[in-house]
Amino acid sequence: MTDTKNSLTYEVIEHLFQNSVCLTYNPLEPMSAWQYAKQLQQDFQRQNNVDFSRVCSKTSKMWQNRYNADFHFFSDGTLIHCCDDTLKGGEKLKQIEKIIEIKGWKIRKIYSPQKQIDFIYYSDFLRYISTQALLRYSYIEDLYIEALPSKEDFVKECFANGNILLTASKDEEIPSHCRDLVAIFADGQYYIKKNGQDPLGIKNNSQIAQIKHDYLSSYCHATEQVIPDDYFEALYIEAQKHDWYASKDYMDDKLRPHATVDDLIKMKKYIDGLFENRTCLTVVNPNVDAADFMFKSPDLQHYAVFSDGLVVSADFDENDKYFVKALKKSFPDLKLHFEKVPENYIKQLYKRLPEFQKSAATIYIEMLKQKARKLKRITELTHIEALDVVAKMSGWKDWRSINVDDEMHARELISIEKRHKNNNLDDEYKRYLRLHK
Repeated sequence: MTDTKNSLTYEVIEHLFQNSVCLTYNPLEPMSAWQYAKQLQQDFQRQNNVDFSRVCSKTSKMWQNRYNADFHFFSDGTLIHCCDDTLKGGEKLKQIEKIIEIKGWKIRKIYSPQKQIDFIYYSDFLRYISTQALLRYSYIEDLYIEALPSKEDFVKECFANGNILLTASKDEEIPSHCRDLVAIFADGQYYIKKNGQDPLGIKNNSQIAQIKHDYLSSYCHATEQVIPDDYFEALYIEAQKHDWYASKDYMDDKLRPHATVDDLIKMKKYIDGLFENRTCLTVVNPNVDAADFMFKSPDLQHYAVFSDGLVVSADFDENDKYFVKALKKSFPDLKLHFEKVPENYIKQLYKRLPEFQKSAATIYIEMLKQKARKLKRITELTHIEALDVVAKMSGWKDWRSINVDDEMHARELISIEKRHKNNNLDDEYKRYLRLHK
């Protein structure tokens, strides 16, 4: 194996495309490709009377996350990556090498950054490779649909070549609750339980975003795939047969913070003090522009804003100008001042918040009830009928099916309702009637 380090050029990349195939680009990166694939999939499922199928590529054998390729691998054995193998990035490089090994590919040549300045160049190189791949491999000719294999064959496929389910491995540090919604393998594949995914943002999208942000970002190399619940559960049943498997209790014990009684008393006293003569304003997500989307969820960014301008944060302080600017736009009347606290303080703060003031879940239900009362006034619906219609308009099966047992999820749902509030309710109801004829 030849390590060519930082001798990569655009001419080298052109030569690679002329003489080999890029196996790691994402063919669904353009919106037009995504729409084309979805239409193909819908037609396939309708013609074959099946509920599940999968989109496949004749060329790409691992679809990396959109706009976030850490590496590219060509069929001639050339690996190009942007990881610092001498620092923390070395762990990510080991993961990439493991992915390549499990895929059955052989590394024959490596191009990698050697100096700090090289990382900028290599980021550009990787983006260039992704762009060129999309131009050279037409998605219309490249993409096709196939039926999902039987559950047994799918499980065998996932665990082939010694593949390990990382989210159930005792050798990783991934909290056990992650496996309720996602399954990530050592070959980079990333599966989401169907019941944990919904295009309207109902169910568990917010929890998936949180656990990916908090624990899984360095593991998620491939684009996520949604699979049926029974397929998902079968993966974890199969994992139990392997010596690397860890039970939930094992991982909970392994990762349990070793806080002393004094530490817990100190945290409780601090949080009690936060809610004396002040209220938390981020019980709902701040009103932010699309450009400031990263500040939408205080759970993901580990902060809380209070009515007297206090900002309790694990990640930011007054020196983080972009963050402060976004908060000032959301809370223009507050004179902000910061206190840094451990991350677990923020999580416990939101967990205990319903002890002191209205929870996000309560606020969300009140918003839907208010919307139902307004709908009742402009239609001939009864109160019960209006509640059911409002629930359905918000993505639920009916009023009784509404179940918001997670505060972060409730905050996201409130944000969706606040955006819908700008719409004309009469027009929204007419659209609902057209869709439910």
